[in-house]
Amino acid sequence: MGLYTTEAVVLGYRDLGEADRILTLFSPERGKIHAVARGVRRPRSPLMAGTQLFSYSKFLLVEGRNLDSISQCELKESFFRIREDLDRMAYGSYFAELLRISTRESDKSEELFRFFMKVLYLLQVWEDLDFMARIFELKLMALQGYTPQILYCVNCRNDELKEIRFSHALGGILCEKCRGSDEKSVVISRAALMMMRRMLKGKFEDLANLKVEDGLKGELKAALTGFVLHHMERMPRTLRFLEDIVKISYK
Repeated sequence: MGLYTTEAVVLGYRDLGEADRILTLFSPERGKIHAVARGVRRPRSPLMAGTQLFSYSKFLLVEGRNLDSISQCELKESFFRIREDLDRMAYGSYFAELLRISTRESDKSEELFRFFMKVLYLLQVWEDLDFMARIFELKLMALQGYTPQILYCVNCRNDELKEIRFSHALGGILCEKCRGSDEKSVVISRAALMMMRRMLKGKFEDLANLKVEDGLKGELKAALTGFVLHHMERMPRTLRFLEDIVKISYK
C-alpha cells in the first residue's frame, strides 16, 4: 500500500458507521476516486473542512485494497456560497451527480476537471440557474463524447429545416420528413435550435448575461434534460430534489 497526493473536488459522499464517510472525489490526474474519510463526522476532525460537498482540496491518500483512505487534506476553496443557498445547493448537487455517474472510476480528464471547477465558481454568482443547468447538460455531454447533432437532420443530413424535432435516442435533430424515425422526439422551435448552437459554441462565462424567456427555457429543458437522461445509467437522485426546490421557489 502506497501514499499519493492529488488535488480534487468533492462530488458526493455517504455516511459510513458512526463517524466515517465515503467520499467521491474528482481529480485531474486520477479521475473519479472513492475514498474513506475516517472520523470526519466528529466535531473536531481535521478533515471536516476539506471534505465538504463541492470543496476543492489537496489530499494525501493511502491506497487500499477496495477503498483508498484520506490521511490528510488541505482546503483550497470551500465554495461555501453554494452550500448556504438552497437553490444553488440543489443545482450544484445535480451537476455533481451528473459528472459522478457519467464518468468511470479512474478515468482522468483535466478538461472535465477544469470545466467543473469553472462551473462551481460561476454557480456562486449566476442569476438564471435554470438556464445554467441547460448549458451544463449540453457541454457536459459534449465533453463526454455525446455532442448532439444540431446542424442538420441526424437521419438524412438535411439542413433545410422547417418543422424541427429533437430525438434523445438518435442524438440530434430531425427534419419534417424524418420525424417518424423517433415517435418520442420533441418539437423545438428554430429559436431553441439556434440557442443550442450558441450554447454549444460559446464559452460558459460568456453566456451568463443572456436573457432567455420561460417558453424557450422549457423547450431547451425538454430537449437537453431528456438527452442527458437517455445517456445516464440511472436516474439522478438529485433531479427530483432539484425539481421540488424549483417548484417551491416559484410559489
